[in-house]
Amino acid sequence: MTRDKRLVPPANSTPRLIRLWAAALSLLAVIGATLALNAAYGGVPEVLAHRVVLHPQNSLIAEVQVTLSDPGRVFIEYDNPEAGKFVTALSEPGTEHHIPVVRLRPETAYAYTIGVQDRDGWTAYGPAGEFTAGPLPPELAGLQIRAAGRSSQPLIATDYKDGLNAWYFLWDETGNIVWYYQVRDLEDLQIHREFNAVKQKPNGNLVYLSYLCCIVEITPLGEVVDWLASGKETGEPHHDFLLLDDERILYLSFFEDGPPAPRRRAAGASNIDRMLVWNQSDGRIEEVWDARDFWDISDPEQWVRPARHWLHLNSLSVGAGGQLLLSARHRNQIFALSPDFRRVEWQLGGPGSDYEFPDPTDRFYGQHTATQLPNGHILLFDNGLGRPAAEGGAYSRALELRLDAATGTAVKVWEYRHSPDLYAQAISSAFRLNGGHTLVNFGAVADADKSLSPRIFVEVDGTGNEVFRVETFNSGVARWGFPRRYRATASLTSIMGEIMLRPPARPPGPVQRPADGWWRQPVRDPSAFELRLDGRRLIYRKAPCAPGEIADTFFLHLYPANPADLPEESRAYGYDNRDFRFGEWGALGDGECVASVPLPAYPIATIRTGQYVAGGERLWEVEIPGPDAAAPPPPAP
Repeated sequence: MTRDKRLVPPANSTPRLIRLWAAALSLLAVIGATLALNAAYGGVPEVLAHRVVLHPQNSLIAEVQVTLSDPGRVFIEYDNPEAGKFVTALSEPGTEHHIPVVRLRPETAYAYTIGVQDRDGWTAYGPAGEFTAGPLPPELAGLQIRAAGRSSQPLIATDYKDGLNAWYFLWDETGNIVWYYQVRDLEDLQIHREFNAVKQKPNGNLVYLSYLCCIVEITPLGEVVDWLASGKETGEPHHDFLLLDDERILYLSFFEDGPPAPRRRAAGASNIDRMLVWNQSDGRIEEVWDARDFWDISDPEQWVRPARHWLHLNSLSVGAGGQLLLSARHRNQIFALSPDFRRVEWQLGGPGSDYEFPDPTDRFYGQHTATQLPNGHILLFDNGLGRPAAEGGAYSRALELRLDAATGTAVKVWEYRHSPDLYAQAISSAFRLNGGHTLVNFGAVADADKSLSPRIFVEVDGTGNEVFRVETFNSGVARWGFPRRYRATASLTSIMGEIMLRPPARPPGPVQRPADGWWRQPVRDPSAFELRLDGRRLIYRKAPCAPGEIADTFFLHLYPANPADLPEESRAYGYDNRDFRFGEWGALGDGECVASVPLPAYPIATIRTGQYVAGGERLWEVEIPGPDAAAPPPPAP
C-alpha cells in the first residue's frame, strides 16, 4: 500500500519522544525531529487484497472484504454525489476484515476508499474502488414511491404490509429507501407476518414486535439473535414495548380470561391487557400490571366499543416523572400509570376522564401513539374512529392537547389535518421530532379501491406546512389484501454506526401541485389530463379523478428533433410510440390521479398524448412542445 499523502497522526496525541524533547529543545529542533519521525514512519499495515460483495439478504448492504499485511483496524469512506458521503465505524484489530457498508440507495454507484489504522492510531488511506448497490427485491417491484421535500432527520423508519408480505424500511432524508428487512417465519411461529413497534438497542440491533406472535431481535444485517414467542406464560405480545436496562423488555400482552363481557357481540372470553417484563439474559417472564386490578370488566360502563379486545392498548411511552403513558383505543382514552405500576394517576377521554373538553371538537377517537412532550402537553394521532358528525365526523389528524390540572380541562393547542382531509380509521402515528417538527403517518386510508390508495407520511413544521412527504402505492396489492403502514418514526441516526460526512444532494424539485406551468386543451375537456414537463419526465394530473378514468390505455407519441434518433422499429411511423397503462407510472390518491412518465434522452421536439377507449377511439388528446423544442410553450388559458 502506498504511504499516501494523507498519513494522519493519532487524534489528540503527540509521540512520546517528541513530548520529552519539547521540554529541553528549541522549537526548531522539535520541528526537525517531527519531520524526521514522519519521514521514517512506516508502521501502518498494507492492504494486500480487497473486494466488494452484496449482502445475500439485503441488496442495499455491500460488504468490503479487506486483507491486511499485519493486524490493524479498517474503515471505509464511500460516496455518491447525489446520495451523500459516509464513513463506516472502525473495525476491531485483525488482518481479515468484512466491513458492512450501509445506507445505500438502490442501483446506485458509489466510490470508496479503504482507511487503515495501526495500533498506535496512525492512519493511512489506501486503495480505492467502485461498486453499485443492488435493486430492491422483486416483491417490491410494484411499490411506487413519490417523495417531495427534505426531512430534517437523517433516517425515517417505517413498516409496510401488503397482505402477504411485511417489510421494514429506512428512508433517507430525500425519500429513498436505503435499508429493508422482510419478516421471515421462524420455527414454531406460524403467524409471524406483522410489524408493530420497532426500536433500536444501543448495540445497533433492532427489536420488533410481531402482532399476537412474538418479539424478535435482529442485527442490522437481518440475522435473528433472539425471540420471545406467544404462549400461556407470555400471552400474546401486541402493539408496543419499551427497552429497559439490563436486557429487559417491558411489553403489552393479551390474555384470554373471563366470561363474555357486557356488550360483546361475539361469543367467547375477552382479551385482557396485561404488561410483562421479558428478561433476555435468563429468559424469565415477570408480570407487572393487570388491567383488571384497576377496572371492573363486568361493569357495562367500562365498555365503550364492543370488541373482543376490551382496552386494546396500542401505545406505551414514558411520560413526565417516569409515568407510563398508555393509549386505550377501544375506550377513546389515554391514561398514566405510576412508575411502580400501582396507581392510575389520571385518565384523559373515555369513561371516568379526569379532564373535560370545553370544546367538544378537541376530543379524540380510536387514537394511537400517545406521548407526553417536555412541556407536559399530550401528542397523539387522532384516528377519528366513530367521531360524531357534530364534531366533524370521519377525519384523522395529529393532535396536541394542553392539560390543566387546576381546572380539569384539556384544550387543543395544535393540530395537523391533511388537505384534503384523510380518514385513517386504523393504525397510524404522530411523533414530535428533535427540532420541533412532527412526523405524521396516515397508515390505513379508507377508500373504494385500496389498491390505488396511497400510504402517506409527512413531516410538518409548527405551522402545519409540509417540509417532507412520501407516498407509497402498490398497484397490484388489491389481490393480496389491505395495504397498511403501522408507524413512521425518526429515532435512528445510523444503521451500523456509520457517520454522514456530506448529506444527500437536495432533490431538483419533486412533482407536486404547481400553481402554473400545466398545459391544457384550449377547450377544456373534463375527461382530459393536465400535462407538465419536469426535466425528462412528463407529468399527468387530473383532479378530481376516479378509478374508472384511468382504466384505459394512454398513448404517448414522441417526435424527435432529429428523425435519425427514432428507434428503428418506429421510423416507418415518424414518431416513437411509448403507449402505457396508467398503473405503470402513476396512482390515484386524495381524489387526484398523477403519473410521472420518463422520457428518452434524445432531443424531443413535440409530444402528442391522450387516452384511448374501447375500439381505439381517442377520448382526449393534446399536443405540446417537447423539452427540447426551440419555441417557447404556449401560455395556459
